[in-house]
Amino acid sequence: AAAVAAVLASAPAQAEPPKVEILMSPSGSGPYLAWATFQNYAPKYTDKMAPVAVETPGFTYNVRFLAQTPDKWKTTVIGSGEVVEWAAAEGVKPFFPKPMAVAKDFRVLGSMSQTSNVFVTLDPDIKAPADFAGKRVAVGLLTQNEWGMHQRMMLDTWGITPKLKSFDALGPGQNIDALLDGRSDVGTLVVHSSLNFAYNLEPGPFKKLESAQRPWFYVDVPKPTIEKYIKDTGAPFMIREVKANTFSNQPKAITTFGNHTLLSVHKSFPEDLAYEFVKTWLKMGPEIGKYSAIGQIWNPETIGAVAKIAPERLHPGARRAYIEAGLLKE
Repeated sequence: AAAVAAVLASAPAQAEPPKVEILMSPSGSGPYLAWATFQNYAPKYTDKMAPVAVETPGFTYNVRFLAQTPDKWKTTVIGSGEVVEWAAAEGVKPFFPKPMAVAKDFRVLGSMSQTSNVFVTLDPDIKAPADFAGKRVAVGLLTQNEWGMHQRMMLDTWGITPKLKSFDALGPGQNIDALLDGRSDVGTLVVHSSLNFAYNLEPGPFKKLESAQRPWFYVDVPKPTIEKYIKDTGAPFMIREVKANTFSNQPKAITTFGNHTLLSVHKSFPEDLAYEFVKTWLKMGPEIGKYSAIGQIWNPETIGAVAKIAPERLHPGARRAYIEAGLLKE
C-alpha cells in the first residue's frame, strides 16, 4: 500500500485546461445565456479549454475593452459585430472618440447570427425615418451595438437626430415600455436570424409588444437610404430585405439594416486555442439549441458565414477548423 501511495504521489497532476473568457452581453440576454450554456456543456466535448461566459454591458463595450487591455488578448473572446469593429477602427463618435487602430488586429472566429435592426411604432403615420422629425425616439443601450449604437449612427448621419423631439437610450425592454406607455413615438427591436431567414429569433421585447394587444407597425427604411449611408461612410451594414410574414405582425415586406454578429479575438490569440474553440462550437451548436433559443441559429452554415464571405478576416486557427469541417477549401 505504501508503494502504491508513493507512485500516486509521484504522478504528475493533470494540467487544468486554459480558461477562455467569453465577454458577451447583459445577464439574461440571449447571447449571454447561449454562451453560459456553452460553458456548462463544453466539458462533454473538449478537455483542451475551459470557456467562461462573462456578462458585459454589450458588444460596443467589448470591442473597447479588448482594444484597451493587451494582457487579455491571448485569453479572451468577445461578442462583437462587423459594424462595431469598423466603427472602432474609424473612431465613430460618440462611441469611439478616437480611432482605435488595434481593432484592425481583431480576427473572426465565427458568426453568431445575421441581424435585422428594426424601428417600430404605434403610429400608422410614421412610415419611414423621414417621418421621425419632431418625434420621440427610444432605443436600447448605446453600449449595445444592435439595440442602440446602429440606430444612433444612422440617425446622426441622416441628419435626423437634431430634428427629434427627444432621443433616449433606455434598454431593450425599457424602450418598448416607453413606446407602450406613451413616452416615445418610435422604439427599436432586433431579430437574430440564421442564413436566409431560415430561423428567426425574436427576443423578449417582441413578446412585450405583442402581449399589449395593440396595433403596432414596422418602420420601413428605404433601400436607397441605406445604400447611400454605406457608400458615404464605408460602414459594413447589411441591407435586410424581409419578405412578408417572416417576422411576427409583418403583413408587408420591409427593408431595414443589419449586421453579422461575431465572435472575435485579437490576432495574438493562440492558434491551437482558436482551432479548438471553433471546432467545439461547430459540434455543440445543436446541443446548445436544445436549451437556448439563439443556439438554434448555430448551424455550421451560419457560424461559418463570414468565413465564406471574408476568409481573409479569419483567425488562422478558426480557418483550420472550417477546412477540417468541410466549410472552406484549403
